[in-house]
Amino acid sequence: MRGINLASCLENSRAAYPDKVALIFDDMKWTFKEIDGKANAVANGLRSMGIEKGDRVTLFLPNIPEFFFWYFGILKAGAVVNPLNVMFKEKEIDYIVKDCRPKVMVAAASTAAEPYKVFKTPGAGIEHMMVIGANSEADTVDFHNWIGKFPQTFNTASVERDDLAAILYTSGTTGQPKGVMLSHENLWSNARHCADWAETTYRDTTVCALPLFHSYALTHVLAELWIEGGTLVWLSRFEAKKCLEAMVKHSATAFHGVATMYYALVNEPNVDNYARQTNLRYCVTGAAATPEPILRAWNEKFTPLSEGYGTTEAAPVVFMNPLAGKGVQKANSCGIPLSPEIEVAAFDPEEKAVQQGEIGELVIRGPNVMKGYWNKPEASAEALRNGWLHTGDMAYFDEDGYWYIKDRKKDIIITGGFNIYPKEIEDLLYTHPAVAEAQVVGVADLAKGQIAIACIVLKAGCASTEEEIIAFCKEKMANYKAPRHVLFFEELPKTATGKLEKVSLRKMAADKLPRGKV
Repeated sequence: MRGINLASCLENSRAAYPDKVALIFDDMKWTFKEIDGKANAVANGLRSMGIEKGDRVTLFLPNIPEFFFWYFGILKAGAVVNPLNVMFKEKEIDYIVKDCRPKVMVAAASTAAEPYKVFKTPGAGIEHMMVIGANSEADTVDFHNWIGKFPQTFNTASVERDDLAAILYTSGTTGQPKGVMLSHENLWSNARHCADWAETTYRDTTVCALPLFHSYALTHVLAELWIEGGTLVWLSRFEAKKCLEAMVKHSATAFHGVATMYYALVNEPNVDNYARQTNLRYCVTGAAATPEPILRAWNEKFTPLSEGYGTTEAAPVVFMNPLAGKGVQKANSCGIPLSPEIEVAAFDPEEKAVQQGEIGELVIRGPNVMKGYWNKPEASAEALRNGWLHTGDMAYFDEDGYWYIKDRKKDIIITGGFNIYPKEIEDLLYTHPAVAEAQVVGVADLAKGQIAIACIVLKAGCASTEEEIIAFCKEKMANYKAPRHVLFFEELPKTATGKLEKVSLRKMAADKLPRGKV
């Protein structure tokens, strides 16, 4: 059965509203016709490079307008888009490139240094590196000169329902990234469900400053809005005052963010003045649980927040609280299933569904659930056991069918909406010449949700400082992954078998951290 190419989100809106403003980016504007034309030129350019259906194209782009052209251009060509976190360093990019094997890599001049090192690595397999903006490397392609060579019409590749559209990398508890394979149906159905939940129309205008490489931004904001012809106001980076100004200036009807953003917004000195001038229809918070004090502060000033839950493996949205005025919004709950097509349950260790109020592992099935992990059949089989996606999150539901995430089986720390995997940091810390033992735990933080704390035992006769350990980590990995604080111990707690034990260590770290440092 034929599927729907995800690029139809853009193409259908071009057909319905060709001259309507689709994107406002730092006060520059593009209509649906203009963006679709740019995406068509990218698709033609990819074909000229020999890119065929199923080939991977890696995007290492910050929040810039060209991201939109490339995202839909890749999809139109039938290729597979692979957006990466622009905070990744050479080692992290190198692993993904060797796993994903993209033929083309696209970077902005401001982000090109790290991926360029990988491009030049023998055996990387990248045939072309495209750079957007001023660039001095002779062996890369200048985007703005290149795109003008190609026509702005293109016959979009037809796809089957299960054809691969995107590979989004998310690290595992082993620290080794896994490429989540999402089909056109996965992404299109989730965008459709999000738009239905939000009651999105062409009259909506959304302000957003989320990173474009994130699944939250790609589906719950971009595709959700453009599937109905709404207008996006995207900011190059998050600044509380600029977000509030944009909401007022563009008469925004929606805002999508994460807990750290809402924390900054409600603490902006002139927030009350901005709140009086806005008329938001709905607001979404996701990627990590939002602390109640932030929810209360926002809800007192603006349209109440609808909190949800998602995972990249589910394209990503699974649960949402109802829109304000459309149903009960329960604090601490991630809501109810986004659509009747998305089935959920909580399983006990014997893979049997638990009853109301009992905690089990959250499992999901539906048209939004991934195809599996790229090049990882065993991990795919483990995650997709018996037809259900096993999330590793421990959850329960109440008498009204609202779901609550209680804890995580996987040892993930979520800080500011980004996943941090302790073992990745621990493996790096063990390469430090002064470190004997290292464990990384998450400690609750009002602004970030959680922050990573490195708990270290030094080798005999060795010395180090918190500042030096943090700097060592930041040199080797994306800054957001580096521990926020470092605590030094004489010894770390262990089980009877000698295994390092994190449950008690989390409490010890929280107690030992000086007041005011979180």
